[in-house]
Formats: sequence, C-alpha cells, structure tokens
Amino acid sequence: MPEIYIRLTVAKNDDDSGRNMGLFMAMQELREKNELYDYEEDLVKDLHHWFDLYLDAPPVQARESRYYSTPMAISWFKSSATKHISKMREFGYILEAHGIYVDEIKTTRPGKILYADDYQIAAIPYQDTFI
Repeated sequence: MPEIYIRLTVAKNDDDSGRNMGLFMAMQELREKNELYDYEEDLVKDLHHWFDLYLDAPPVQARESRYYSTPMAISWFKSSATKHISKMREFGYILEAHGIYVDEIKTTRPGKILYADDYQIAAIPYQDTFI
C-alpha cells in the first residue's frame, strides 16, 4: 500500500509556492495582526518550541523549471507522524477560532520528493497534485 501524506492548509494562496498556505505561515500572519488572546499566544509559542525540538526544517526551497515556472517544494507529514499532525491540528483550532477555515488534504502522490525524514517530506507538486 502506498504511503499517505497529510498537509493542513488554509484557503489563502501562498505567494512563494502558489498553493494554499500551510498552517505555520497562516499562524504567522495571524500573529502579525496581533489578533491572538494572551493564552493563545502562549500556546502558539509552546507549539513552536515543540516543533523546534521535534521537527527539522526541510533544507529545500527548490525550484525546478521543468515542472512549473517557479515551483517550490511543499511540506507534507507522513501519516505515521501522528504526534506532529496532532500538534498541527492545535494550530488549526486557534486559526478556526479566528474564522480561518483549515483543510486537511491527504494524497499518495505529493510530487517529486526532494527531502524526507522520519516525519515529513518536501516535494515539488505534480501539475495534477491537489493542494
């Protein structure tokens, strides 16, 4: 059975990737607007600290012209990374409390994989990859 990959997004275009924005970027935008309550800000800081400890940032910001004019690698969690996905959903609960809908996308075809570790991949989406 093929690996299933999971990505949590919001319905806003990411200027860099041209795809729906991931939760880290969506949360950054919300924080920059100073719309979080103090307890939410504390939770977001705790979540960022957890991810700093337990998730490496993919070392790719790759662009390959044969796929798109300026494609960028998109990060996906492996379905086995249940703790990481659970922590991302906590970001999602905060975003949704502020009226920002979160979508969970699952695929077996994330694109051309440029990076992988135990919990995640970074892949340049195929033209028919839905994100």
